[in-house]
Amino acid sequence: MDKSKIYEIIEGCKNNNRNSQRLLFEIYSKKMMGVCLRYSSNSEIARDLVHDGFIKVFTKFSSFKGDSSVETWMTRIFINTCLSYLKSSANKQVFMDINENIHYIADESNTEDENEFTKILKNMPVARVFDYINKLPDKYKVVLNMYSVDGFSHQQIADTLGIQVGSSKSRLSRARTMLIDEIKKSELKS
Repeated sequence: MDKSKIYEIIEGCKNNNRNSQRLLFEIYSKKMMGVCLRYSSNSEIARDLVHDGFIKVFTKFSSFKGDSSVETWMTRIFINTCLSYLKSSANKQVFMDINENIHYIADESNTEDENEFTKILKNMPVARVFDYINKLPDKYKVVLNMYSVDGFSHQQIADTLGIQVGSSKSRLSRARTMLIDEIKKSELKS
């Protein structure tokens, strides 16, 4: 779809035009469902999060300034919607680990688990990778998604989840290790 049509839809959404909102939903609902599925392995919850996310998008459209693409802006809203859900769900303690062991990772780009992680995932279909990621405990899955998929920095992750930067790094490292172990275990059975 060309930029002028997107701009027209955006302007319509800013004016609460239902047809524009429907078009925006039709264009981006599948992508936003993918975002929500990354943060919730339950498709029913993900659908609820898509619904909640679009309500937030439509009510906050006046704050969209066009500094980034509408897709980037919406993705951030959907990620925040998912994180809010996770914080308020029964798994609230996931984000409140005061006594969690923190391991500092000096240079992540050169760690052994990063290299092994990259090698294993390089030729694997994306859908299968996300199936494995969804098997991880939430506190690891969320950090892995935020860092590796959504491009958050450790500082942004720490600020968003209310944890220390070291905890973010530790959870990412642990998530990668758990993911590699799960893939190796499953792939060896095949």
